[in-house]
Amino acid sequence: MFFALLGLGAVIRRVGWIADAHIHWLVPWIVRVPLSALVFSALAKSSVSPSLLGVWGVGLVSTLGALGLAWLLGHLLRLRPSTRAILMVGGTLGNTGFLGTPLIAALYEGDPQRIASAVTFDMGVTALLVHTLGLSLLAAAGAKGERTSLTEGLKRVASMPVFWATLLGYLTALLSIPIPQPVLFTLETLGQITVPLALIAIGAMIRWRALGNRWRALLLIVAYKCVAAPLFTLGWLLLSGLPEGLARSVLLQSAMPTVMVSAVYAAYYQTDAELAASLVVVSVPVALALLPLWTSVPL
Repeated sequence: MFFALLGLGAVIRRVGWIADAHIHWLVPWIVRVPLSALVFSALAKSSVSPSLLGVWGVGLVSTLGALGLAWLLGHLLRLRPSTRAILMVGGTLGNTGFLGTPLIAALYEGDPQRIASAVTFDMGVTALLVHTLGLSLLAAAGAKGERTSLTEGLKRVASMPVFWATLLGYLTALLSIPIPQPVLFTLETLGQITVPLALIAIGAMIRWRALGNRWRALLLIVAYKCVAAPLFTLGWLLLSGLPEGLARSVLLQSAMPTVMVSAVYAAYYQTDAELAASLVVVSVPVALALLPLWTSVPL
């Protein structure tokens, strides 16, 4: 189904039924409206437990560890600074919000704790790191060698509607605030369109001709993102003692394709933008093809 929706997006783009202007409007709308509805409705039905703090801790430690290994690998292979920065950022930070959380919600419909775990990883790990450390690494390795501040990154996170949907969802669950059934039904129904719309949009955005000639570096980073980083996370999860359902969500989030905003930052700071864009394109089908492995590996 996931590949069929990706293909549908590519076909729609090919026949001219969707253009760049539509995609530029559609992607932010998906994040602001149905994804926010999905996050809030799932969290409102979950229970806030210490296990979610464990999800955040394991997710943060494993991601920072994978980022450190990427740094070491880049130095051992003597990669140029821009390629090393993309390996570190694109090879460790995944598309956990636009793609990961909706996919987990679709795979484990009716299990709000798994979805709450996915949201915790997305906002507490990916969103936090990509707009702070990731942004700083890509900016420093860019053509201008710019520096960014932690405050700037945190402001970016706080400006995201899904961030406020997450806070409201946690608050609703923590205080056991009842949500009227018609409201909850509307939010859940709206959230259910997130997965098909996101995959169709990604399929329409894929540009195979943009892959360029950096295929060796591309294969290295894709292999690190889709295989090495999830295996590293798997090792941490086996030692963590997290419940299987929550641990599975963390593993799946770590196995998501490269976060799309990394290509945006790479283009803005002139940090090997072609390689960053190619990484986003290629990591999507590879990550989806490996999804059955990560859903079945023992935890």
